[in-house]
Amino acid sequence: MSRILTANLFIDWDSASRITNESKLKNNDLPLPIIEREINNTYSMLRERVIEKTQELIGNDRLKITKTRLYHGWHMGTTATRHRIAWENLKPSFRTIIRGSISYLPDIEFGNELLCKGNRVPIYNTLRERERKPARKQDPKEYQQKMVDTALVADLLSYSRTESRNFRRDEKPASMAIVIGDDDDLLPGAFVAEAWGLPIYVYRISRSFDSKHINTDGMIHRI
Repeated sequence: MSRILTANLFIDWDSASRITNESKLKNNDLPLPIIEREINNTYSMLRERVIEKTQELIGNDRLKITKTRLYHGWHMGTTATRHRIAWENLKPSFRTIIRGSISYLPDIEFGNELLCKGNRVPIYNTLRERERKPARKQDPKEYQQKMVDTALVADLLSYSRTESRNFRRDEKPASMAIVIGDDDDLLPGAFVAEAWGLPIYVYRISRSFDSKHINTDGMIHRI
């Protein structure tokens, strides 16, 4: 007998963007229309791959992906990057996708606006200029993300805690989480959420191997 499931999607956008030509998506200085075009192309391919892989995993069940949360360096200080502005511009254009037994809703949220909604949220300054020694004025600036992986893990645990109200003994949960990210730093949070009862799938994009010392059987898949 098929079940009706719901899922939240937690995306490390730096990993996800590698599904196409990530080189352009790493450049925050490109004109906004080009960034929007590249994001739209990449996200379109990503959604199709997520649907295809998830359909394989859920079998005869029906699934609704209700929310997509995106984690990235969205602000320098409190100033939104062009990538964040591009996403804000694109959000109204997305529509629900239905493929087979999966419905992928267009609702997008940003990971610096943590699910806990605490009084220290949102988180800013998640993209910073990299310190270099020695630094030369003629060298191009380099940037690094901060607090992105931990924000994703924090939200994954918040989601698991919220969903646990609906968990029943001897019943499979009707909700699940899908995490897209290549970094092993995401795995401890996925393990905890799974131990609390929430089914977790971790999808990897460009990483072709897993540590033989970490038990990820049945959790990690490639899209």
